[in-house]
Amino acid sequence: MVWRIHFSADDLARIQVSPTLGPLAETVLALALLRCSRQPRSMLSEWRGQVRVTPQMRPLTALIPPDCNGVDLPTLVGETATIEQGVQALLDVPREHLLVEMEWIDRRHRLPPLAWAMAEAGGRPELAEATQAAYQELIQPFWPRIRASLHAEQAARRRTLAAQGPGALLASLQGPLIRWRPPVLEIMRPGQVEMELAGRGIALVPSVFVGRAPSLHENPNDEDEMPRLILPAEDAGGARLWAPVRSRGSALAALVGRNRAAVLQSIADGCTTTELARRVGISLAAASQHASVLRGAGLIATRRQGSAVLHVLTPLGAELLQAGLGPGKGRAWCDAASGAPAVVWYRNLLRGTAPGSEWTTGCGFRLQDHRRAARGQSLSTRP
Repeated sequence: MVWRIHFSADDLARIQVSPTLGPLAETVLALALLRCSRQPRSMLSEWRGQVRVTPQMRPLTALIPPDCNGVDLPTLVGETATIEQGVQALLDVPREHLLVEMEWIDRRHRLPPLAWAMAEAGGRPELAEATQAAYQELIQPFWPRIRASLHAEQAARRRTLAAQGPGALLASLQGPLIRWRPPVLEIMRPGQVEMELAGRGIALVPSVFVGRAPSLHENPNDEDEMPRLILPAEDAGGARLWAPVRSRGSALAALVGRNRAAVLQSIADGCTTTELARRVGISLAAASQHASVLRGAGLIATRRQGSAVLHVLTPLGAELLQAGLGPGKGRAWCDAASGAPAVVWYRNLLRGTAPGSEWTTGCGFRLQDHRRAARGQSLSTRP
């Protein structure tokens, strides 16, 4: 049994490499993975030991029968950078588009009555709440690390594409389940599939929760839309992704202040300024002001996303959250020379009054002085 994807010269020229479909897609894939008895329990065991399927997720699980990928919500919703954007896109999916996907799944895996209710306007808010609950339990604690890992994989594939071309990129995917036999990419999966891309190209997307085998997604509601090949992420089994998330609220608040700590933690999984204000319960002006200070200190970065501004952690900001920032709370920050706690120094950095002495984190990053840190140029590796 094999899936065969046929590439023309135009298709090869249009290959895209994406970092992720976003937190909503990973949430759906994670729930499907947990409900699949064919996937070995040893897969992602560190993650499995920290999460559970709760009753609040029932409206979403109704769309994902056991041992099935379920209704293809990731394709219907598309790429979304934050969970809020994903949930809003889910609310906006046309009823007839959702029913097309549901009827296709129902022919192979009977959907319960609750699933059909989710396609109606009255059921969508319930589905949105269930999706939020699943995200918070299964994905949110780990999302900053997952996203960083997926972006790193995207960068590596883009380098291959730019330096060696699309043929070399497709050849680099080869493994037990994938073969590149130009101009056909073969995937060893049950069933017989012959896909002619017909000039649409294809998007290669890594996922932590897709399982051991790639997954091919095509939108039946838009025959011109580029198909997506979701590939198992290379670092999915890495223990660093699943290290338990330490309690950090009080220590972080002592360092940067309670409000700014809440802002930094809310930005951990990425959000726009509007979403940040809603998450923390502050005004748009206050959210923008806090984000500006954290950006100036090198803890977050921003980029334009259409008419909105998306905030994400920098490596320094991620390290700050992970460190614990207090006695017995993980990798404490200290003066590189004296070992004195860095709490007072970094608080002064945020106020713009820190001295120019050198501070270091437990993972080997140094803050040479507050001016370089404020420009986001402070990361260097200790020899």
